[in-house]
Amino acid sequence: MKPQTLLSQLALLGSIPFALADTLNIVAHQDDDLLFFSPDLIRDILSGQAVRTIFLTAGDAGNGASYWQNRQLGSQAAYARMAIASNNWQETDAGIPGKEISVYTLADNASISLVFMHLPDGNMDGTGFASDNNDSLQKLWDGRIDHITSVDGSGTTYTRDELIHTLTALIDDFDPDELKTQDYHNTFGDGDHSDHYATAFFATSALDQTRSHPDLTGYLGYGINNSPVNLDASDIEDKTNIFYEYAVHDQGTCSTATGCSTRPESGWLQRQYTI
Repeated sequence: MKPQTLLSQLALLGSIPFALADTLNIVAHQDDDLLFFSPDLIRDILSGQAVRTIFLTAGDAGNGASYWQNRQLGSQAAYARMAIASNNWQETDAGIPGKEISVYTLADNASISLVFMHLPDGNMDGTGFASDNNDSLQKLWDGRIDHITSVDGSGTTYTRDELIHTLTALIDDFDPDELKTQDYHNTFGDGDHSDHYATAFFATSALDQTRSHPDLTGYLGYGINNSPVNLDASDIEDKTNIFYEYAVHDQGTCSTATGCSTRPESGWLQRQYTI
């Protein structure tokens, strides 16, 4: 008999035990949480505790607004499915003075929320894209640019210190038990995306200044395909189905088994590694 997936078990049983912790995720792009934090992410959402994910970049990859806006819709669709809820969201502002930051809260479950900061995608190597003045989080981190501007037309800008202070305020506002981010142990130039490292470095720097004292977890990125498969069949099925829910909105990735078979996503969907 085929083993039931976590999501199908919940549909039948209503609930199963999970760790009880409010979780804040800080990631670069709209698929990073689904590819690298899952299936932990699925369990966090199904626990009934509060989960919020902050996306630093718009994930625009130098493309126009319709591309990153669709990626945002994909994130909303994936989180609604993980929460076993309708895909309806209420938009508010994060309330950071001088910074326009959108917060979307799931209408059927107010404990689930997404924060979109809409900063420019910095490209794999941190060189940025011409459409975004070749700006990147990596350049902001290492001082090659003195500010970075969101791509959403709001005119919101951040210096290095302002971005750290903004993340500090967002962490303190949510007051998580656990903070999860990307790889803060390794560094630029090893084949992972520059935004992954920059996001982790900004997140951990912000954490150092918070009043909150959450447990910290870092998740490895692209390089996990060099390690053995470590998820079981049911977790792979859940993770894959949730990713496909997102991916139909993102023309830059794959959304079927056939489409993913020759791409790195197929390997990432079978693995999850923490620092």
